[in-house]
Amino acid sequence: MTFHIDRKRLSDAATQIIVMWNSLWTRWNPVIAIVTVWAAATMPLVWLRGYNSDEGLAVSIARTALEDGYWLTPHMFNLRWIERPTLLSWIIAAVSLPFGQVSQVTARLPVALFLLLGCLLIYSLLRKVGASVPASAIATGAFLACPLVQRSYVMPTADMPLSVLLFLAFVLWWDGFAYSRVSLRRWILIGIVLALAGLMKGPEPIAYFALGLGLFTLISREWSLLPGLLLAGTICIAPLIAWYDYVYLSGDEGQWAAFMRFRPAVQLAGPVEEVIRLFFDILPAALIAIMFPFANWSKEKQTTQSTFTLALACYAFTAAIIVLFWPGGSTARYFFPTILPLCVFGGLAYDAISTQRQFATATNLLVVTALILYALVYSLVAAPLLPMRFRGSEIKAATITKLMQAAPAPVYRTGAAALNVLPYVPGRIFSKTLSELKIVRGPAWIIVSPAEANILQSERTGLHFVMPADENSDQLLHLD
Repeated sequence: MTFHIDRKRLSDAATQIIVMWNSLWTRWNPVIAIVTVWAAATMPLVWLRGYNSDEGLAVSIARTALEDGYWLTPHMFNLRWIERPTLLSWIIAAVSLPFGQVSQVTARLPVALFLLLGCLLIYSLLRKVGASVPASAIATGAFLACPLVQRSYVMPTADMPLSVLLFLAFVLWWDGFAYSRVSLRRWILIGIVLALAGLMKGPEPIAYFALGLGLFTLISREWSLLPGLLLAGTICIAPLIAWYDYVYLSGDEGQWAAFMRFRPAVQLAGPVEEVIRLFFDILPAALIAIMFPFANWSKEKQTTQSTFTLALACYAFTAAIIVLFWPGGSTARYFFPTILPLCVFGGLAYDAISTQRQFATATNLLVVTALILYALVYSLVAAPLLPMRFRGSEIKAATITKLMQAAPAPVYRTGAAALNVLPYVPGRIFSKTLSELKIVRGPAWIIVSPAEANILQSERTGLHFVMPADENSDQLLHLD
């Protein structure tokens, strides 16, 4: 049996898809459309998605700041946690302050708003450099469609806010540079934005901006940028130095070195393995960016875009290549800041590619649309209709809370036990070592791993199994 591919029919279908996309985005107000899609994909998750992955870390730090006053020196309940600054947790605590407690809404809404800011930055930057509305829309859609981004839509972890802040610094710089002068006021603002980015996760990710703009300055010989870069860097680094100095205790160097992967405790994936995994994590952004080298622009278009393209490439890839080949390995979230500029590259290419390579363009449109539809179904259908699947940690916490209210007692945990359950549970919670739990007095509630539960039950009397504490089978025990 042979299969005959009707190239003309495929070409006509691809052209029709492109025409439909262009018509759609020129008919509606694009900003309102972007905000609508963002709201539909994220707002249900703010309320209906229980904490998962390592969300409980930022929420617990925010809750401890609110309840115990540990604002500048982060704590997870009574445990000092200073491997990096935690600006996101401070924002969550500040937003929660008027309500008296950290809720799922106050924990997730800031991240969702950073996601919206990232979408609007991509769209507005492309419009400023001459891309059409449909081209700017496909770039924004690719950002929303990336699996790595979708997993982070409302997740209170630092990667989304950090990446958007770094990209905001780049956009602020380009908006000044495009008009031949970056003012002193703008450099100060860039420094403040970079400082906020550094306070999200420490100084290392700032390399995306610092190394990127540094390489651009070297290649383009725009030496007039150096004083401004130095000023912005000084403004950026000052609060970071102040924070590290404020929290420092002897021995913290080892923890900081491990977190910054100068002395990594765990070996992560090497460059070949990671780049394959990364490609699928950022699939839509990667696919549309791949089209950029194949676009044929007019000489006038090439001239107007060449400087911007160089600056964007330096920002997107300089630090990313270093991270990819870092001796301790890397993981996908380290490349989050690269996603936004990749989407911009795809938007730049769209107008030319859509007339030159219709099949590839239509394929990209279908991939982006399919993944955004998946996100909408996940948010609007799956999360509401499958509560045990998507709100398991919250439901489990409600059960534990009822048990503890019936028999009030201190709550003790080890390590990261019930990381995503305990942020929902009210009352005093204390982190203890296994050795300390062997001698703690009752009555008490204890949450530990199954192995630790077996050890405690074999060495203590009056200790009773109550229920699994979370989806990872951490155990809830009661000590008489």
